[in-house]
Amino acid sequence: MSNHYITAEEHLPDEERTETTLQITDAETKRIFEARVRIAREPDDLTDPSPLTVVAGPHENVSKERYIELIDEIDSAGINEDLLRRLASDQETTSNIVNTRSDDLKVVLRYLVESGQYDSTAEALRELSFQYLAENHPALLDAYENVRTEFEDDPLRRARSEHES
Repeated sequence: MSNHYITAEEHLPDEERTETTLQITDAETKRIFEARVRIAREPDDLTDPSPLTVVAGPHENVSKERYIELIDEIDSAGINEDLLRRLASDQETTSNIVNTRSDDLKVVLRYLVESGQYDSTAEALRELSFQYLAENHPALLDAYENVRTEFEDDPLRRARSEHES
């Protein structure tokens, strides 16, 4: 990736220095992607500024120079893999218990167990949740599978976690 980006004026937020999602093009590789960013007129207004060319006009032949700070990249399906990696890393040291605090959900899950459709409410909730995610958020599951594989394939991370246990 280069250190210079391009975007269309129509994509800019109304206020500068606010965090926003923006479609940008890498000026060197011409790769188009979305990222969480901050934009400013002056580089000193950002922590880690990069040049941003803002194109406008019917033929995008008018341009202005701004500065952009990339917070994190979002893939084409809208999945923020940096956030997913951070959550996966955090999960290594936290409880895996999810509490919905819902009487209605508990009754329905217990019904599924007591009617013999599942062996436990945890199994029912896991299976139904993953089925829903597979149908409605397949890109999230694919991205998480890649992130999880990265964690499992990292021998240094494995050695450190085994040493800490």
